[in-house]
Amino acid sequence: EESNITSSSNNKSYNNAKTKMVNSTHSLHKRVTKYDLLLFLVPALFFKLTPILPVYITGIVRILSTHALLSIHYLCCDKDNYNNKLTQKQLTREKEDYLVGIVLHMWAQITLQLIFPGMFFADNSQISNCAINTLWSHILVVEPLYYFAHRWLHIPEHMKAMHGFHHLSIHTLPSTSLVQNFQEHFVYIATFGPAFLLPFFFGGAQHWVVIGAYLTLFDIIN
Repeated sequence: EESNITSSSNNKSYNNAKTKMVNSTHSLHKRVTKYDLLLFLVPALFFKLTPILPVYITGIVRILSTHALLSIHYLCCDKDNYNNKLTQKQLTREKEDYLVGIVLHMWAQITLQLIFPGMFFADNSQISNCAINTLWSHILVVEPLYYFAHRWLHIPEHMKAMHGFHHLSIHTLPSTSLVQNFQEHFVYIATFGPAFLLPFFFGGAQHWVVIGAYLTLFDIIN
């Protein structure tokens, strides 16, 4: 009888745990890349409503800096990683996915420009002030948010639903930091939002050059 009670209790615990389980989406992930160029060109549709050149300069500089860093990393740091450790599956995944976050940030920037037309277009004489305010916004707000968002993503259900896709890359590359589950990109856009918004709303000015430099620098450091 005691054995039956124990068995029943174990089955109940298993069933409760089963209802809380979140199926991993990683094995189901299959990127369709044939529309990537069209998605990259979406901000250009708004050329009559807001300047699009700053958005594309930022996006293209981020892409080029990522490729440059990958080349330097391969040539000077870790050829053995590429030649003997990395699987073709990881290389393909990172090649297909590293652009997603960059394009989504472009969409976010064009959206903010449409909502707040003057947000990224302070006078050039204010660039240094914008840079200082952006740095303080990052240190005081973005870094704590980033820490707690990352801890939240490591909760098992969020790890399975989102963040685990990033951790599929065991032997990491410079591009690994840019490769995330699609939904997770929106978590990071919200996390980095204060660096865009606070200098404008509380300092009265923000400049697209500062934002472009900020995003590119963070890509490289990350």
